[in-house]
Amino acid sequence: MATEIAGSSARATRGGTFLYLSELLERPVVDCDGRPIGRLWDLSIRLGEPYPLIQQLFIRPPGRSEILLIAAGGQVRSWTAIPIALSARLSELRPGRREDETQILLREELLDKQVVDVSGAKLERVNDLSLLVVREGEMILAHIDVGLRGLVRRLGWEKGLDATVRAVNGKARYLSAEQLIGWKYVAPTLADPAGLRLAFSQKSVGRIHPADLAEILEDLPAASRSSIFDALEVGTAARVLSEVDDPKIQQDLLTEKRDPEKAADLLETMPPDEAADVLSELPEEKAEDLLSRMQPSDRQTVSTLMRHEEDTAGGLMTTEMISFPKTITVGEAFGRLREAARDVEFLYQFYVVDEDKRLLGLVNMRRLFSARDSDRLEDVMAPWTIAVHPEDSASTVAETIEKYNLPAVPVTDPGGVLLGMITVDDVLTEVLPLAWQKKLRL
Repeated sequence: MATEIAGSSARATRGGTFLYLSELLERPVVDCDGRPIGRLWDLSIRLGEPYPLIQQLFIRPPGRSEILLIAAGGQVRSWTAIPIALSARLSELRPGRREDETQILLREELLDKQVVDVSGAKLERVNDLSLLVVREGEMILAHIDVGLRGLVRRLGWEKGLDATVRAVNGKARYLSAEQLIGWKYVAPTLADPAGLRLAFSQKSVGRIHPADLAEILEDLPAASRSSIFDALEVGTAARVLSEVDDPKIQQDLLTEKRDPEKAADLLETMPPDEAADVLSELPEEKAEDLLSRMQPSDRQTVSTLMRHEEDTAGGLMTTEMISFPKTITVGEAFGRLREAARDVEFLYQFYVVDEDKRLLGLVNMRRLFSARDSDRLEDVMAPWTIAVHPEDSASTVAETIEKYNLPAVPVTDPGGVLLGMITVDDVLTEVLPLAWQKKLRL
């Protein structure tokens, strides 16, 4: 005989009764005649709905049998009873697994999997699942539980730990701190059902800072890493790939099961120096293939950067910078800046060159705003002699930036022709020790 749930964490609302998957698993199941069938092993849903209905129950009969009996979700007479009561007879149940591959098993494929917490830019683990009985015979997946209470509940420690915490501090945040994420914000993938689930939409994930998202990707298993990376739009994916520290992971994300044309598009979207670094780590044949698929101008730029050793100024520099002819006016310079601003990240200082691209001087935003639109750049620029050369070491670059307190330093050839620039963040690991040494000397 079935009895209603008592003493569990089930909670009734005006829309139905909430249960946790951890409460239901291993609960006894009986048929319409009250005959024992076994214990609930798992539940399944079908993808595509914001809050999907439970489609099937998987019941393990007594003994050591590996066979599971399947009942339809609609055959449940009462989810909130102990034992769970079916409206079908034992003889009507069939053995097997699931109806088709569009179904997801909650216990097997969701519990303990990882999701991206967009607000915290970190990985969370699915500790439990919150289910809502909307009417007897119909139950939906409502939330994933990523909180500590979900884990405690799974381990069977909830009653004891709650009583202990309540005795010490009845207002402890732990007692009311549920960390639930609505299932409608979770985007599982059939291609990788055992891997990462994205908490919130792909668009929201794209708003995580690339450095944070790169860190998340590095912590994931390979299959899950590819799933989320493939879901990013090209610009975001390019920025994330630039932030990944592990060269092996960069290679895998760029080449593993990826269309070479799409990989080339990614490389074209990346800053040229970052693209050169990634290609330098690839096998020569693969790197040449990807270079050949890039646009001619991008290919030439990246190929030139790849000729320099990684720890030299030539290897550190980027050609993604803004330079102006000395003869244009301040008004014309502002017009060019508006056009270039979408594609260039560093917009603090700009270089002035002659007709042979030799470096003459520097203008920054302060000088431009202080001048009249009719003034020529050669009249408002600061003459510039500080530069490094492609073969200079990374430590020399760092010393130059630190000595003159520069946000960036230009790179020129022996004839003074401007080749690129190196920003302070490109040599930060070299600059910081120098800064500390200088402070210690003081």
